[in-house]
Amino acid sequence: MKATFTEKKEIGYKRLSFESKSTEENGIINDITYVLNKINKEQLINENQLLIYVDATNGNIFITGYNHETEKVFDNNGIAIEFSEYWEVVDNAGEFDGILIDSINEALNSDIGKTTKENFQVYYQTEIYDAERIK
Repeated sequence: MKATFTEKKEIGYKRLSFESKSTEENGIINDITYVLNKINKEQLINENQLLIYVDATNGNIFITGYNHETEKVFDNNGIAIEFSEYWEVVDNAGEFDGILIDSINEALNSDIGKTTKENFQVYYQTEIYDAERIK
């Protein structure tokens, strides 16, 4: 699987950070799938729930451990994916949210994504909406 981003070293509280070069949905799906595979293989998240937070204001997503019952976010060891190039070509934050949520769902429907859903309960959240489980 070819990813269209570069991996960055640890930055502050983030465990891993990636900068996507994708400007279209298929590339975004591939990039998210690549990161999910890395999470699965390298056991980067030690919780049994994942939160994928979509930040349309800044053009990124943040994947981290989560506890839905207490709404606790374990953001000290998360993975950030910056979609700044894609963010520049979308018309607004709502469009960014929509495409990223669709891409997350597509990535989670892949074989790698199915493994992720076997390993974790997966939730997504946006700046506007509360965390919702992806089944």
